[in-house]
Amino acid sequence: MRRKVWHLASLAFLAWPLSSLAEGGAEVWPMAGVAAFAALYLWIVCSGRAAWWQVAILGAGAAALTPVLGELWVFAAQFYVITAAAVVFERRARLAVCAVSVAAAAAAILPSRQWWIPLLAAMYAVALDAFIQLERARARAERLAVENERLRFARDMHDILGHNLSVMTLKSQLAARLAGTDPERARGEMRQVEELSRQALEDVRDAVAGYRALSLDEELANARRALESAGVRVEVTADQVPVAAQSLLAWVIREGATNVVRHSRAAWCGIRLGVADRLAYVEMADDGRGPHERDPVRGSGLRGLAERLEAAGGTLRCGAGPGQGYLLRAALPVTGTA
Repeated sequence: MRRKVWHLASLAFLAWPLSSLAEGGAEVWPMAGVAAFAALYLWIVCSGRAAWWQVAILGAGAAALTPVLGELWVFAAQFYVITAAAVVFERRARLAVCAVSVAAAAAAILPSRQWWIPLLAAMYAVALDAFIQLERARARAERLAVENERLRFARDMHDILGHNLSVMTLKSQLAARLAGTDPERARGEMRQVEELSRQALEDVRDAVAGYRALSLDEELANARRALESAGVRVEVTADQVPVAAQSLLAWVIREGATNVVRHSRAAWCGIRLGVADRLAYVEMADDGRGPHERDPVRGSGLRGLAERLEAAGGTLRCGAGPGQGYLLRAALPVTGTA
């Protein structure tokens, strides 16, 4: 709406050549020609459905009125033709139309040598092109911001719900098996399922609010509980790591534990945390199935994890372990001490 008002207000430039035309007592048809020119210009810039041939007609109309309206008309018409070309054409064609328009203006004012007219038109064309490029860059940046936010939200949903639902499934199955033989333990498992569901709901709310920072100590404890519930023996070797790296490494532990529970069929899992060569790292190794033996996975969890780490300058490697099984290793550069 604001642009339409601006385009409508820009027609005030026509008052200049029209006033000189009225003073000279010109015929009616040039007035009608200017009115038709203005109407076509407004259609092109405001309708959103203009075509190249309409810009061509606008340029031809400007040229046809030049002998009658003179240099003041040339000055005004250039801005309308260049603006219309900017609305309709892509950059290469737009610049070509602007060049032709400026050349035509130079030819029209050749007898009077009013060189400021084509010079101003050329400057306007360059400035308008720069403005359009900036607007498009801003629009692209906005689209990328929306897409990045969508991807962040999708990663959080996968990581949060994937982990919690996997553990809840295991504990529900365990409770069902224990219901007939050990009802008290079965009730304990179901209480943990309830706690996990509440935690998942809280995590989802945090993700929706845009804040999702994990505690490394909590994720280590959660991973241990999840793995032990799946019958996996856990060994943890954890040195102090810088606070700045802890949240991302906590995401790695959460996703790694989920993958061990879902896909490894392992009996043992080792988790190592530490700092070496100015890199904070976490390694998760298991003795289950190797990378070629595991069930096919879409890989959205590891892919999202790799994107998180890459954004922070880190790396994620996964593949066969040193002996058998699977190895997941993430590393982040650190600049200070813990």
